[in-house]
Amino acid sequence: MSNRSREQLLILEDERDFVFGLPRVIWIVGVVSFFSNSSSVIITAFSAEFIINILGASPATLGYIRGLSEALSYLIKMVSGVFSDWLGKRKILMLTGYLCAVFAKPMFAFCHDLSLYISAQVLERITNGLRDTPRDALIADCSPRELKGASYGVRQSCAFLGSMVGAVLGFLVLQCLGGSERVIRMVYLLATIPILAASLLIYFGINEPKNIVRLRDRKGFPIKKADVKQLGKDFWYYILICFIFMCSRYSESFLVYRAQHLGLQVQYAPLVLALMYFFNSPTSRIVGNWSDKHERKLFLAFGFCMMLASCIILAFASEVWHVMIGVAIYGIHYAATQGTFYAMVSDYSPSHIKGTSIGIFNIVCCLGMCISNAITGELWKRYGAETTFLVNSVITFVAAVGVMFIRRKKGINNA
Repeated sequence: MSNRSREQLLILEDERDFVFGLPRVIWIVGVVSFFSNSSSVIITAFSAEFIINILGASPATLGYIRGLSEALSYLIKMVSGVFSDWLGKRKILMLTGYLCAVFAKPMFAFCHDLSLYISAQVLERITNGLRDTPRDALIADCSPRELKGASYGVRQSCAFLGSMVGAVLGFLVLQCLGGSERVIRMVYLLATIPILAASLLIYFGINEPKNIVRLRDRKGFPIKKADVKQLGKDFWYYILICFIFMCSRYSESFLVYRAQHLGLQVQYAPLVLALMYFFNSPTSRIVGNWSDKHERKLFLAFGFCMMLASCIILAFASEVWHVMIGVAIYGIHYAATQGTFYAMVSDYSPSHIKGTSIGIFNIVCCLGMCISNAITGELWKRYGAETTFLVNSVITFVAAVGVMFIRRKKGINNA
């Protein structure tokens, strides 16, 4: 490890110790993500069943609800990123987001019409947006440059592992108690417990790092035009490619609905996501480590190609097991891209606006995913699943070609 990286970590108080080659705070954030995702996966796993079959809405409605709620989440991520840079603190925003989620999760259990469900979904996504950007900025603050990919890979791997565990537990509950509406509502209530555990872990386990450059003392708006200019043209081209790709990334709820559309029973719905996260978790850790030693855009291109393959398989699937193959490949794509996305944003970002840079990335993702989910829902309603996934595959192909022209930030030695 370089002397500069060690000097960066000596600024930290309780997080200075390394555990398995990474700062301890990274592992704590990973465990927090484990608990958080084990709760959130329940909402995603039953979204299609709850919205379409229990509340009586259409696939297009599912797409709009998921798309708009994700858009709102990413909008809040932008605001929380700027605010965390201004405040010079990450933990307080993370903790606030998780505590709000403790109240948001149980709301799903009491939804008896679509308007209440939308309200619960909006509140849940707001809490997600409030905590995620400060969390990812905290990782950037605490990680040596040569370990950023590994650090984001650990967090992502723990998050995916939590999602897999949550999906399996949801499946076991439904297997034992049945897949009735009452049982699904009970599972929604139980999803509050992991979020509460995550909140306690943040409060007692994480201390604010001391190396965050606070922008509170600036006059006027804390982020200046000169700050944004420091990001450079390569950053904005990278953001453009991310936007194109996000226009093809639909909610995982459509994976579940695709399997149910071909005959999968509701009690097996969580296993669709469990399979996806089974392939996510180990791949995230491997890609994170390798991306610190090789050019990151190669792993991004690999992930885009996996998404392309998944869309084609899902388009022509005629049996449930065909969908499961597409789901597994979708999981590999997600693992290869998600941590790499944030590591590359961190590579391009000046230290004093890392939260803002991640927020910009998130707002662009917000627009892309809003478009993607709306298009997916409408195409499915009008033309069926085959056309829907083929259109997504074309958009993914365009992004995969574009990613090869991304230029590495000068001074980054990961190639």
